[in-house]
Amino acid sequence: MALPVIDAPTFDLEVPGVKGVHKFRPFLVKENKILTLAVASENSKEMYSACCQIIQNCYFGDLNIKDLAMYQMQWIFIKIRDKSIGSIQNFSLSCGQCGDVINYDMDLNDFEVVGDVGVTEKKLEISEGVGIVLKQPSSKVQLLHEELSDTEILISCIDCIYNGEEIVKPEEENKEELIEFIDNMPVNLLNETADFFSKMPSLQHTVEYKCTKCEAENKILINGYEHFFG
Repeated sequence: MALPVIDAPTFDLEVPGVKGVHKFRPFLVKENKILTLAVASENSKEMYSACCQIIQNCYFGDLNIKDLAMYQMQWIFIKIRDKSIGSIQNFSLSCGQCGDVINYDMDLNDFEVVGDVGVTEKKLEISEGVGIVLKQPSSKVQLLHEELSDTEILISCIDCIYNGEEIVKPEEENKEELIEFIDNMPVNLLNETADFFSKMPSLQHTVEYKCTKCEAENKILINGYEHFFG
């Protein structure tokens, strides 16, 4: 006798900074196995890869998941997790004064997107009719930012270079020439790029509590995959 086909329910989700409504399903046993292995690894790269795989498995659409910004991927993961196993995540808080540790049950739906999700690119004019258009760094670039040079990060965030009517895509150009192009940019433009990146949205939640042992007031900013898995 053939085994029955199990139909998974689906749900619609609006992703901050992404146009349209997108369809997902809760994760299943096979995705839960991916999640369990990622938690056991305690490795941010493996957690990121697991998150990408789970979202891709559960998504019915044509978005390139790895092109999304970190806050967008984390937002999607939280919503899928909520539909799958609930939104309550237990983890430990450590007092900044005495180090005493307490258990804390956090509702992942309390996370908020902080920043302007409507600003996804920035046009920087180098000279008359010549400039670049910056885009938000992908989640992968954000994950690897400590391993990349400032120039590599900037190149990865260039959507296009324009010269009058001519539009150049960085992925179509030689890396050495792109590095030379960046090195010849006016210094003041670097300040503008830094300003653009500093105002990028992020997904975060702030916990304020009074330590029961030393009575110190604690304020802890929570973000990162280690808080979303479990």
